[in-house]
Amino acid sequence: MAAIAISLVAWNLAIQQRFAAAEMAITVRAIAAALDQQLLVTTSALEGLAATMVVDGDPQRLYRVAQAVKDKHSHWSHVTLRDADGSVVFSTKVPYGTSVPTVADINPELAEAMSTGQPQISGLLYGPIANEHVGAVLVPVQVKDGKRYALIAAVTTSKWEALLREQPIPDGWVAGIIDQNGIVVARTRAAERFVGKPAPGWVQNAIQTAPTGQATGPAFEGEPLSLVFSRSKLSGWTVAFAAPASVFEDPLHRSLWSAAAISVLVLGCASLLVLRYARRLSRSVTGLAQVAEALQTPGAALPPPPATNLEELASVYDTMRNTSVLLRRAEDQRIMSMRELQHRVKNDLQAILSLLALEGCQAKCEETIRILEELQGRVEALRLVHSRLYEASQVGVVELGDYLVELCANALALHGRGLAGGIALRTRVDHAYVDHNTAVSLGLIANEFITNSAKHAFPQGSGTITLALLVTKPGEIHLCLSDNGVGLPPERARSSGLELISMLAAQVGAESAWTTSPQTSLRLILHTGDAGHTD
Repeated sequence: MAAIAISLVAWNLAIQQRFAAAEMAITVRAIAAALDQQLLVTTSALEGLAATMVVDGDPQRLYRVAQAVKDKHSHWSHVTLRDADGSVVFSTKVPYGTSVPTVADINPELAEAMSTGQPQISGLLYGPIANEHVGAVLVPVQVKDGKRYALIAAVTTSKWEALLREQPIPDGWVAGIIDQNGIVVARTRAAERFVGKPAPGWVQNAIQTAPTGQATGPAFEGEPLSLVFSRSKLSGWTVAFAAPASVFEDPLHRSLWSAAAISVLVLGCASLLVLRYARRLSRSVTGLAQVAEALQTPGAALPPPPATNLEELASVYDTMRNTSVLLRRAEDQRIMSMRELQHRVKNDLQAILSLLALEGCQAKCEETIRILEELQGRVEALRLVHSRLYEASQVGVVELGDYLVELCANALALHGRGLAGGIALRTRVDHAYVDHNTAVSLGLIANEFITNSAKHAFPQGSGTITLALLVTKPGEIHLCLSDNGVGLPPERARSSGLELISMLAAQVGAESAWTTSPQTSLRLILHTGDAGHTD
């Protein structure tokens, strides 16, 4: 039994270590997704500025607009406009018309942006204009006369350091961001010493081998680390999350020694208890044997009945009954606390929605109004999930069909109200249950599709959007969103909204397929295991 106990302790700690590594992997993927989201926000801001440049090609007016956009992003150092040859037209870091003799070398990213027409993310640079380390986000733009330019936002490393500081990182652990060239972009510990320097060789070898994984090796400071990493698909940057190796090894050693010592102690105590109970049982058995012998002799006087010692059984029964009551009470308290948490989160999200609506009413800029409306749709998706979690009979599970119907109706009410003919919503949904993370991702996907359709699919002012949710077999859900609009033009095939849909589908492991002509449709196949059951 002692050997089995020690083996179980070692096995349990190994399971806990794998669980801790899995939790670290979830955390690092969440940070990578947050990094992608922030880069998409920066790209969207530059795309809005590029749209202004296409309409009004006056560089001086564009300079003033770029200055206003830059002032709204506290972590931007400056915005630069370069032509296709790399020459600087203007930089918001200096007055308009002032020459900028020294600039950072981003010619490879500039050439890639010009050739592909897609936004690019540079590695970490030391910007001569910013006079500090920055990351450059490039968005290509072609004006009416055919000339091509690139709008470049120089984002300081403080933005990524703030992102890392927002994460719940235990003392002694370290998180960092490494660019595609192996240079440290941000770090939670001693950032002033190591930002801008190459990551340790073992880290670079690991992140170049695979987009995600684990590795071990010494930190900059020399202590051994156990590292989990995930590479951003949008930028090529890698988010790394490391814990001291002692976090995993020391508990194993202590537990094994403790288990061995306790086993020896328990063996000694067990021997004494066995001896004591063996004597009690021996007396009972001896008494019963005397009764049996007496019964064999007719007329013999019977001895008194032996003691039976049944109080042990009663004690075991009482202990099990009390334990069951305590476990039930703790489970009820946990469920009540979870429901209270969901209720509070729902109320907080409702308050955020109200603030966004108020800001939208007061905003004058159409681009600002558009962004606020998109935020309202995404926050509404989160609010509905927490509302249904609060109302659900099963904790942590959302009924997907009714949730998507209500979400799509609310999104149409928000984004389709300006269309003269109106947009009709046609639905066909089965009842399916998924966990709240899957519900949030699918809700955001539906919101993005409705938003894009309402804005771009119906130039005549009316149309129909169809939502179909079918459970074809246990553990497999088919979700289809479509509209009968004009189809998806090629220039919107790589928009930030569609990239967000692809990223969210990948997060839940859904297989996605687009049809863009003659109408636009998105089909997702989601494998849920036992979670996606129907009623």
